[in-house]
Amino acid sequence: MTNVTIRGIDDETYLQFSAEATLRGMPIGDLTTQAMKALLEKSKDPVYRITNLDSLKVSRNDLESIDGTVIISNIDQLEFEEDVDWAILKDRVQLIENVDRIVISKKMSKFQILTKARNVDSIVSL
Repeated sequence: MTNVTIRGIDDETYLQFSAEATLRGMPIGDLTTQAMKALLEKSKDPVYRITNLDSLKVSRNDLESIDGTVIISNIDQLEFEEDVDWAILKDRVQLIENVDRIVISKKMSKFQILTKARNVDSIVSL
């Protein structure tokens, strides 16, 4: 085991992390190790970029066909088909950025989409 000192951790984040370790009945070092391992495992998945299109219509099959996550950017209109639900979108879409208009089905929440979105002009439910 290595002993380390980490500078620059946000106070509130550290307090919440420390409380989580206490709730789980484990030392902060063990929980930190688990968090680091989880991040490293996640970062092994490939990240694909789809960018610079006038329009893009994405189906569940499209998202399931990749073995990692996708960043979608610089699209005028992005539409998620009816079969795309929050579970698959949360798992496979890392980021949506610089999109003029996103079209989603009624079963998805605009707030869910906003957790993945940056610089989006509008979100419309159909």
